[in-house]
Amino acid sequence: MRLTLLFISLLTVLTGCSGDPLVVDVSDVEVDIQFERFDLKMFEAKSPQDMKKINDECFASGGELYEYYVYDMLRAGDVRDDSIGTYLYYFVSDSMMRMVQDDIEITFGDFQLEKDGIIDAFKHFRYHFPDLKTPEKIITYNSAFNYGVVSTEKYIGIGLEMYLGPENRIIKQIGFPQFMKDKMSKDYMLVDVCHSWMISNVMGEESGETFLSAAIYYGKLRYAVDAMMPEMEDHYKIRYSQAEYEWALASEFNIWQFLVDMEYIYSTDAKVKLRYFEEAPTTVDMEGSPGRIGQFIGWQIVKQYMEKNPEVTLEELIKETNEGKILKAYKPQENEQS
Repeated sequence: MRLTLLFISLLTVLTGCSGDPLVVDVSDVEVDIQFERFDLKMFEAKSPQDMKKINDECFASGGELYEYYVYDMLRAGDVRDDSIGTYLYYFVSDSMMRMVQDDIEITFGDFQLEKDGIIDAFKHFRYHFPDLKTPEKIITYNSAFNYGVVSTEKYIGIGLEMYLGPENRIIKQIGFPQFMKDKMSKDYMLVDVCHSWMISNVMGEESGETFLSAAIYYGKLRYAVDAMMPEMEDHYKIRYSQAEYEWALASEFNIWQFLVDMEYIYSTDAKVKLRYFEEAPTTVDMEGSPGRIGQFIGWQIVKQYMEKNPEVTLEELIKETNEGKILKAYKPQENEQS
């Protein structure tokens, strides 16, 4: 009995030594996720007739996600159209798209590392949300630079060309702003997968009226993404570079004081929310800042709330509607260099 108790005590110490409550043991958690490479399958087509057969196979397997891909992303028409094979063959025969597909295959190879990361993330998801579903299937495709990650009730679709890296020969030429190109790296792909699934199947879209509502919504979302990938470097979880994240950490106290002084915390001004939560190269009125600084502050608010309330589960956090209760725990520390 004493040996058993000693072993349990030692195990408790070892599992808790990281100091991070989100670092949990998921070795016994099981998820069943299939993976399909529609990008590989479609670019194997040798003729419009061949493409029509592949289209039918992809539709049978991908359902509404494949419909959305063909109709909305590629704008090739209805998957049931008799001429769909011809339209899709134009796409896979395009010299630029074939270059993109070649780069996808070089960059991702057999996709095994990404598969392992996705499976591990959804093991963590199931650990924290045991009663919620995980995706049945992950489908990859070439979206012609239209969408990164899309989630439905059952599937997740990934446009792999959106993660070829800012130095990719094609990405250098396309007309996206540079701050967006900088994050078109596969380092951010898993974050986008988790982010998309959480919004589509757990939290819904942000719809609060105040700055604080938006901050706490995004704080919960980023904390949930953190829980799904606790070992990943923090800057990736909020889609910042390391330098951007370090700037935000060093400036947190000053950012909060500025928001308080400007009386933004309970503001219902849509322009304020737009400035502080939407994608942008920088945040207005904050020299040297990354964009979406409101999301960063929301994440810090939620982190402190969870640190001070260790009994609260991730499920309970997501369901908590008392914003004042969450905010009350937040006390940003002044940086000595501020």
